[in-house]
Amino acid sequence: MRKLFIVGFGVGHDDFRTKKAADVIRSADRILTLSRFFQNNPSVENVNLSELMQQLNQPVSGTTVVLVGGDCCFFSITRELVQKFSNLYEIELVNGISSVQYFSAKIAVPYDDALLISVHGRKEQIVSHTTYNKKIFVLTGGKYKAQDLCRILYENNLTEVKIQIGEKLSCSDERIVNGNPETLKDIIFDDLSVMYLENESAQNPRQAVCDDDFIRGHVPMTKEEVRCLSLRKLGIQPEDILYDIGAGTGSMSVEMAHWAFEGVVYAIEKNDEAIELIKKNRIKHGAFNIVVIKNQAPEHFTELPVPNKAFIGGSSGNIDTIVNALLEMNPKIKIVANAVSLQSLNQILNAYAVFGLTETETICVNIAKSKKTGNYDIMTAQNPVYIVTGTRREQCES
Repeated sequence: MRKLFIVGFGVGHDDFRTKKAADVIRSADRILTLSRFFQNNPSVENVNLSELMQQLNQPVSGTTVVLVGGDCCFFSITRELVQKFSNLYEIELVNGISSVQYFSAKIAVPYDDALLISVHGRKEQIVSHTTYNKKIFVLTGGKYKAQDLCRILYENNLTEVKIQIGEKLSCSDERIVNGNPETLKDIIFDDLSVMYLENESAQNPRQAVCDDDFIRGHVPMTKEEVRCLSLRKLGIQPEDILYDIGAGTGSMSVEMAHWAFEGVVYAIEKNDEAIELIKKNRIKHGAFNIVVIKNQAPEHFTELPVPNKAFIGGSSGNIDTIVNALLEMNPKIKIVANAVSLQSLNQILNAYAVFGLTETETICVNIAKSKKTGNYDIMTAQNPVYIVTGTRREQCES
């Protein structure tokens, strides 16, 4: 079987290339790379991705080396190459020094307690990551360059985040710039830069939020105990895309956003006062992964990302059209709806049945809270609330 080395050649300058990498490169019979660093090296063949795959499908005698930037085991093409070509080659990985390692040392910030992410060719969730992590190192590139991420943070009120950006690291024209989202969003940076983000106000996504913690108005709010049970029934995962329909004050949106700390919550509300309350509570609780949508559900749902789960706190009598629209977007969606009146409960159950949510559960929550009356604590009952969960059978079995 032919030999294939996948070699991380470091951050760029030869001083940061390991001796093992240099020895493997020197003895190779064929050297391929996607990197810009070897464009003037006649012994290295620069190819695009499709050409790389074609050439590797044609083994040659001797050894083949694929050069990748930084460390071959850190956000590189290594995983894909190992999966596709392990039947054609005996594969050996040669580690290199990653740009994060270099940049971390350059700015004297250890990375052992930081989140390490890449947005190069990947889904961008910079708002969620920055909201819930104090320290982040980010590899940029492709659609999302450093200035694009700064602009996204600025537009989402994450204006106090401290940022350091390094470009062309280890090269003669290396540049390191400090600032914040506002000061850096209009500066052009190299495509493959490294960012360090520090958010001293990062939120604990598992911190419980009490009713008294929310900014209130004349808008209904899902109470703390009902929120707790509704969140449990939703079964939120960190990367979920969630809708909060009839979001009111945003109490459910905030807690949903905390649970989906790598995802996004779309708080959908038609009332102007409620919209302002959601925006204020979003900022107060640092739930910056909430996107506030002023809309009469289900209008314009198709303009939003497809949700995994949805909470319906208020439907304005449109429960049928809302459920239908959600299922058209994602037939496997899980829906949890709240009702206070028997009429609303009946409408929810009918809608679930009509649109094929055969796996349903209804619980009735009766909460009583203590209230001081003179020398006595008296239990005061709140209105009962129905929590109705609906999924299709195939979703439950998957």
